[in-house]
Amino acid sequence: MVFAIDHKNLDEGRPLRLEDAYPIASGEIAIEAGAGLALQRRGPNRGFSPVEVLYGALPNLQLGIGTVLSTNPREIEDPPKSGDLRVSALYNFNQETLALPAFAVKVGVDAPTGIGARGFGIEAKGIITKSFDRLSLHLNAAYEFFTASRTEERAGRYKLAIGGSYPVGAPQFTRATLIADVFAEQPLRRGESTVVGTEVGLRYQLTPRIVWDVGTGTEFAGPASRSSFFLTSGFSFGF
Repeated sequence: MVFAIDHKNLDEGRPLRLEDAYPIASGEIAIEAGAGLALQRRGPNRGFSPVEVLYGALPNLQLGIGTVLSTNPREIEDPPKSGDLRVSALYNFNQETLALPAFAVKVGVDAPTGIGARGFGIEAKGIITKSFDRLSLHLNAAYEFFTASRTEERAGRYKLAIGGSYPVGAPQFTRATLIADVFAEQPLRRGESTVVGTEVGLRYQLTPRIVWDVGTGTEFAGPASRSSFFLTSGFSFGF
């Protein structure tokens, strides 16, 4: 049996927050790791390094476990904190047809294992993917609950992302996929305005088992602590 990883498959954080409704193949294991930099409008800039292991446990079911390590970890106000352990499960309900999009649900739990962490974060996300010729559109809508929020903090917040992916150069050249999105995320602190930003990225198939990705973006609206610029790059390895 030969295992491969597909550059057209979008996973959260590789390289954007946008993801599609499809899990990795049943029986496949993927290790995804990278590094990035976030320039803050207020406060110290941060470097970060995410790593996640994905497993196609069953047809249409993907399980994941991972964490993100950050520099200046005590300066991170919103969860997840640096070193928090995250476990997730994504289930795809259907393949898209000419009339219907593909739909998936993802559930993630952040355990307070990191620096300065308290309580759990529980996120439920709906994912819709619909293709028009080679262009695929994706909608991610999530709500995250917190078990140990303080008086000045919300007990939950919403996250939205909408964007598209397009295989550059297809059908002759099929190694690169261009991705872009616009996102909105409610801050944890009460009274702060919603963070709004945009991202653009690229996934490139180096070998059948290795995909390289790079992404960049900005948060152009929201509280003063938002990021003016962020950049991330990494690799996905299929086994």
